[in-house]
Amino acid sequence: MPPLETFEITRVFSATLLAIIGMISMIVGTIIGIYLRPSQRTNAIIMAFGTGALIQALAIELAFKGAQRLTSLLHYSGLQAWILVAVGFIVGGVGYYLGNKSLDKKGAAMRHPALAKFYLLKIKREESSDILKKLSNVELLRSIPPEDMESILDFVTPIEVPPNKTIFHRGDPADGLYLITDGQVNIIADSSSNEQVIASLGPGNSFGEMALLTGEMRSASAVTTTQTTLLKIDKEHFDALMVVSPSLKKSVELLNSQRILINVQKLQRKLDKEHWQKIAIANIHRLSKMEELNLMQKHASSGAPFALFLGSLMDTIPESIIIGASFVSFDTYQYTFLAAVFLSNLPEAMASSHAMIESGFSSKRIFTLWGSLIIAGAIAAALGNIFLLGAQPTIITFVEALAGGGILAMVASVMMPEAYEDGGAEVGLATIAGFLAAFFFALL
Repeated sequence: MPPLETFEITRVFSATLLAIIGMISMIVGTIIGIYLRPSQRTNAIIMAFGTGALIQALAIELAFKGAQRLTSLLHYSGLQAWILVAVGFIVGGVGYYLGNKSLDKKGAAMRHPALAKFYLLKIKREESSDILKKLSNVELLRSIPPEDMESILDFVTPIEVPPNKTIFHRGDPADGLYLITDGQVNIIADSSSNEQVIASLGPGNSFGEMALLTGEMRSASAVTTTQTTLLKIDKEHFDALMVVSPSLKKSVELLNSQRILINVQKLQRKLDKEHWQKIAIANIHRLSKMEELNLMQKHASSGAPFALFLGSLMDTIPESIIIGASFVSFDTYQYTFLAAVFLSNLPEAMASSHAMIESGFSSKRIFTLWGSLIIAGAIAAALGNIFLLGAQPTIITFVEALAGGGILAMVASVMMPEAYEDGGAEVGLATIAGFLAAFFFALL
């Protein structure tokens, strides 16, 4: 490669400077997000405006002008130009999807609050799956519609009990319902005599519900024979479930009149354990603030900072390449795409920085992350200007479409859901405003 002339060096430097300007909003957004902490609604409106501007820039500045370049310079037909641009967008979008999915599992989801919530909710479902599988063995609990089990999971407490330990004595007041997940429990008529064993229960068996339902004292004692793991639902929580679940209350009434067995068997034919469990898992769709914070801190592992950097790099590099590849001079440069990048990075950094602080990342680490991204983006812009500005029209159009597909996938999967979740239906108007503002400047 021949050495760059002075004017070329100036051009590359200028393209790099523009990319830095587009990304500097990440630093500004981080400062605002950490120290000023604007409302989620304000952040969502700004994000929606930036989203609208980005969509316009992708549609006009990249897709349409790329196709126009092919038809005017290479005399492609409209269909041929569309196919090349479409293939670039599809490949870029699929590449972003696969890379994003892989990195999210390693902790990169924390860079976007919307992705983080989706990722953490998935973790909660996976962690709840084992508990629900065990609870599905309790016939009485399967009388509760699986759609209602999400709130019941909050009432389930795991308990470790050593061997030869009495869980409750005959004559004790009912304190809860127990489910054995590991170990063995003997139900005996008198805790002082091991010969009067009524039943020997193992994993999947439940006990303690009869006294709980009838309100009478315990009719037998429960003693562990091995190290045992139990799931317990306290009486006060069970009573609360009776209020919120008409199905459970009805089952209890049937049990007290000795008709529950027939009823449950009929229910079993309609809804087996596995089906009940799947429906229950599918209906876990919320995270309390405490659960969210605990899961974020738990899964912000040592590998998360690097995954965060790679994920953010995947968000940033395509934008920088496009800025660099399209810059010739300040007089001819179209600033619409640059403005859209600046506006979209600002609220993303505001929201992401706040989420990362809650995950346990220090301010220094966050600023280092964004600073490293700006350096990487500046290098990408410089390389884009050097290698793509004078490239064949097909190459530059395809590369721009490739980058555009990645950006569009990011907008659709991250920015738009996040803006709507925090801002409500009004973000639609803000998106339109951003689109029209970018379109206005493009016409000028």
